[in-house]
Amino acid sequence: MNDALLSELVANFAAQVHLITSRRKIFTTAEYPKSFNGEEAVDMIRSILPDELPESMYLKVTRALMHTTPPVIAPITYSEKSTRRNTLYQSSHEVYQLVDDGIPQGVYTPLTQCYSPSCSRDNAAVCYAPCCPNRPAVDLTIGLERRNSFESSVASSHDTTVSRAWSATVSKDLLQNTPPKEIARQEAIHELIYTEEDYVRDLNLLDELFAKALREAQCIEAERRDAFCDYIFNNYLELLSIHRDLYRDLRDHQCLCQANTVGGFVDKVGDIFLRHAHRFMAAYKRYGPHVVLAEYSVKKEMATNMLFQNFIHAVEKQPELRKLPFRHFIILPVTRLQRYPLLIGAILKKTPEDHPDHEILEECLDVLKRVASTMDSDTVGTKNILRVHQINDAIRCKPAEPIDLQLSFPQRQLLHEGPLTRRNHMVGDPSEIYVFLFDHMLIMTRRRRVQGPPPPHTYNEDEYEYHISKRPIPMPLLLLEEATEGFALGIRTMSSKHSTTLTSRSGTLVNSLAYGSNTHPLVLQHLGRMGGDYLLFAENAASRLAWKEHIVNAKAALEEQDPSRQVFKIMSLSDATFRTSYQFGKVTCSVQFEGTKGIRMIAVGTVAGVWMGIEGDTNSIRQVLAIEDVTQMAVLPAPHILVVLADKTLYAYALEALDPTARKTSNDKPFQRIAQSISYFNAGVCNGRPLVIAMKKRGLDSHFKAFEPVCGDLRDPANSRFLTTKTGLFGKTHAWFRVHKEFYVGADSSAVHFLKARVVVVCPRGFEVIDLDNLHLNRNIPDLSQPDFAFVTQRTDVLPLGFFKCRQHYLLCYNTFAFLVDTHGNFVQENYAWIAWEGTPQAIAFYYPYIVAFDHAFIEIRHVETGELVQIIAGVQMRCLQFTNDTFAPVVHGCMTHPFKPDFQYVFQLMANFEPVTLYPNSPMPRHR
Repeated sequence: MNDALLSELVANFAAQVHLITSRRKIFTTAEYPKSFNGEEAVDMIRSILPDELPESMYLKVTRALMHTTPPVIAPITYSEKSTRRNTLYQSSHEVYQLVDDGIPQGVYTPLTQCYSPSCSRDNAAVCYAPCCPNRPAVDLTIGLERRNSFESSVASSHDTTVSRAWSATVSKDLLQNTPPKEIARQEAIHELIYTEEDYVRDLNLLDELFAKALREAQCIEAERRDAFCDYIFNNYLELLSIHRDLYRDLRDHQCLCQANTVGGFVDKVGDIFLRHAHRFMAAYKRYGPHVVLAEYSVKKEMATNMLFQNFIHAVEKQPELRKLPFRHFIILPVTRLQRYPLLIGAILKKTPEDHPDHEILEECLDVLKRVASTMDSDTVGTKNILRVHQINDAIRCKPAEPIDLQLSFPQRQLLHEGPLTRRNHMVGDPSEIYVFLFDHMLIMTRRRRVQGPPPPHTYNEDEYEYHISKRPIPMPLLLLEEATEGFALGIRTMSSKHSTTLTSRSGTLVNSLAYGSNTHPLVLQHLGRMGGDYLLFAENAASRLAWKEHIVNAKAALEEQDPSRQVFKIMSLSDATFRTSYQFGKVTCSVQFEGTKGIRMIAVGTVAGVWMGIEGDTNSIRQVLAIEDVTQMAVLPAPHILVVLADKTLYAYALEALDPTARKTSNDKPFQRIAQSISYFNAGVCNGRPLVIAMKKRGLDSHFKAFEPVCGDLRDPANSRFLTTKTGLFGKTHAWFRVHKEFYVGADSSAVHFLKARVVVVCPRGFEVIDLDNLHLNRNIPDLSQPDFAFVTQRTDVLPLGFFKCRQHYLLCYNTFAFLVDTHGNFVQENYAWIAWEGTPQAIAFYYPYIVAFDHAFIEIRHVETGELVQIIAGVQMRCLQFTNDTFAPVVHGCMTHPFKPDFQYVFQLMANFEPVTLYPNSPMPRHR
């Protein structure tokens, strides 16, 4: 580096300024981001130049940078001494800024090397060069006049050669006869008044040269010009009105004091200031927090609108602006409010306690501190909004996967952000994943710096691009798993679909000791068919804990934000009865019924038998049947019969004989075998007739028998003959059921549902509606030959699950989507075409107006009228045990692994938090409790 070349010297100095301003902030940083004091300026030059130079040389070089063309250093408005004398002081009280008007070209001759090869600073006295730079410097400025401050790099609206201090306005005799403390007090009062004049002047400049001119300019489209100006300038006119009145009253009082006293002493200003300070709160509370958003909008507009950029630059060149940027005038009210406590505090400090103004000044100071505190606290929220805007503008989706991130929502909040580490395939260097946690979703990205100017330019937060790495996780589908150290050591497995897991694609465990022992794992689970498990690492334990707390709090806040979306709550039916051991086996089904004593009871079926107990009383559950491989159960209320499908055999049991709360005269458990080789069954009411429909598979066809109970109420003594067992060789057993109807479907069906007058068979590609009274009138829904249903035929992975009556339409549910058809089977598109499930449901329940879809990892609840996802209930090994809809309030039972006792199966019922609604067209919408 050649220190004498100004271009190289200035480039290195600018780099030092960017470095120091990125590491620390001073009181002028908000208004002048590239500001520094005189001591810092000299220290930066000292770090650039050689160490052997005389100490005075560093100050001279620094001062020279104020007078280059274009200038490199300029004093800010508050550095009156430097501005007036047009020089730089090595002081921490004088503040300067870096001027970005270009890099000056030239040579600073005192730093050049002597052309004599044998010359050095030690033998400069014998050097033959007539102008050897190693000789002591001669002051060439002797006899020359100092350049006028009007030629300075930063001009002012007032004559800076004339001091604005109070002492410069009075005679020397008066100063000599005035106590120093009173002089200091008058100086402080005078500074408040003349700086208020400057503030009002700059607000007027903002009004005349920027706000009014921009509303008339053609650089912004007419249809959005007024809205843009309102957003940028906000309520500046309100501030101008307040401070114009304040300055007028201060000036008038000052003039009155000058007219009535010899020295022009101002007796007090507190009462005047307090009278106007009470108007500050509303005005600054509106303007101050919004400034950061206004700045960003200006910056964004200038980056995309060359005409607007040219307009701003043209106005900034006007002499009235004193080379101050547009940003100075936008943030001026904020910096002025921050300076008021210093100005009032200086007056208060120099005012005697017994002075009438002392108490009023204290009250003024309290008002200012409250206003500043309120503005600062509100600014935290708007800075969050600003960061959301920055992220929204900088985030990049994959071209083939455009995603609506909903970051433009007015109340959107950024809760946490930061880098986490992802480690691929146990080898190689870790890669950074930059994660954003919003109030509605979590986004994983890769952070990349944008193309910017060359050094000494430094990058700010808004100069990055964020490329989406993984599919964003909506907050309801985000699950934070407890990533203990045992997990990091490979004890627990995760989904094998993603390379971020500890399980290889083949599903075998991989020893994660390769990650190192000092790791802080964080496991994020994205529920649903498009999700997966992500193993990320935090930098330290504190970072990991912060992420966990923010995610947990975000999910809790989402639930509290709109309690009406919690349409279902879980009621425990059994939490500590059914272990996963062989004694109990897997819970497969359940059913609710009314016991002998009128108590609500439940029956739970497992692969090891049937258990019964009082609903809600876990301790009352007892085993009542030891029968293997129970897969389905149903209760016929009128005859009080429990129908059980076990090991493909359909049984009917007298319910009272199994009820553990009933009085029993014997231990007999009367039952009858209804049918064998049954794949599934369902019980319900069709055309007012209670039926049990059982399916037996024959080849690829499904054969059905509809059994009707003929035994009457088995609790009625008049029907006791049905409970007697066969006696003797020729004894006769009275059958409880008779075959009402037989029919078949030429497909491998999976379920049968009851409608009011028909039954529906779930087939591999759709549904067949059966009229038991007119079997020849059967019809298939949907009609896949219609073009409207092409989205069904185009997919090979669709599996029909449920068919439900929904007001005047029918709801058809598959494992990938659900949609509506009318009574003629035509496709219905009202508020949506179809509902696309987040998960892969294995079972569907319908509790109008909500669809309840059971995925193995969560329950997905959607509103049938809008298709909107309303609620997610997460769990492990989630499954539906029972859904009955033949009563006013449907019953939905489910089961999952106990969240706190992994060895137990948790049986529960979904309880509605809304009033049940009938399915007739004129029924009202649900009212949430």
